[in-house]
Amino acid sequence: MARARARARIGDAIPVEEVVRRVVASRRYGSVDAALIRRLALNEIPKARNLADAEKRTKRRLHQIFGAYCAGTTSAGGRRGDDVARFQTVSADLADPGLRALCRDLLGRHASSRERVDVLDRFYTRIFAVSGLPSTVVDLGCGLNPLALPWMGLPAGARYLAYDIDKEQMALVDTFLTHVGVEHVAEVRDVLANPPAEPADAAFLLKTLPCLEHQEAGAGARLLRAVEARHVVVSYPTRSLGGRVNKGMARTYRDQLHAIIAGESWTVQEIEFENELVFIIEKGFHDAELAG
Repeated sequence: MARARARARIGDAIPVEEVVRRVVASRRYGSVDAALIRRLALNEIPKARNLADAEKRTKRRLHQIFGAYCAGTTSAGGRRGDDVARFQTVSADLADPGLRALCRDLLGRHASSRERVDVLDRFYTRIFAVSGLPSTVVDLGCGLNPLALPWMGLPAGARYLAYDIDKEQMALVDTFLTHVGVEHVAEVRDVLANPPAEPADAAFLLKTLPCLEHQEAGAGARLLRAVEARHVVVSYPTRSLGGRVNKGMARTYRDQLHAIIAGESWTVQEIEFENELVFIIEKGFHDAELAG
């Protein structure tokens, strides 16, 4: 009986807004979208013993989907604002060596894009050889990936719509896209709770689905179906965050992707890079949806 009463008290009277306030006040997660923190806290509170436990559980979830990927993403000993200011020192020409060197440096600081730096010269070329060059790109859970624009070869007048949960990262992305003169959106958004509705030629979900599945089982499949894009580019890591090659990761993620799209009429092509497994999914909605 006593144990039953104890279980009944778990999660009781833990104020979600106080959990959010505590997490936002932390140095590590102060720039993360408060709406996402609130959603995660609501999921964790029913399992928490008390306020401190709810805070700890929410931070653990944030680490799984965000914190583990963002260590060392600013200049050594510096702040994100220092990186924003660096764009004032380089050309806006996407072919300029100085701009490319800066973008490579910044991409190398984010775990999700770091492993892609050495293959930038062929990564997007191979993808767009399958999908065609997109005029509108939606980048979901983008991290710093928009800084790879100098290697994408997008046509003049292309639009780039970038969404992620970190305010500082998105400020840097916005600064870059403004600097190079690309029409864009760079918005802090919880794309799982509020996926963008605008149709696009290509949607990027680069190493995003595993992070979504950490939040909620089936979340990745739900977002993949919600995306309004002719082609969706999904990728998975084939190395651990520590850099170790894991031969089983590619097989596991390949099986996971095919399970997600089972029953759909979509076509899929696969490209395997040294550190990343890429799937190009053609959803095949009509051109009129883009024009509309």
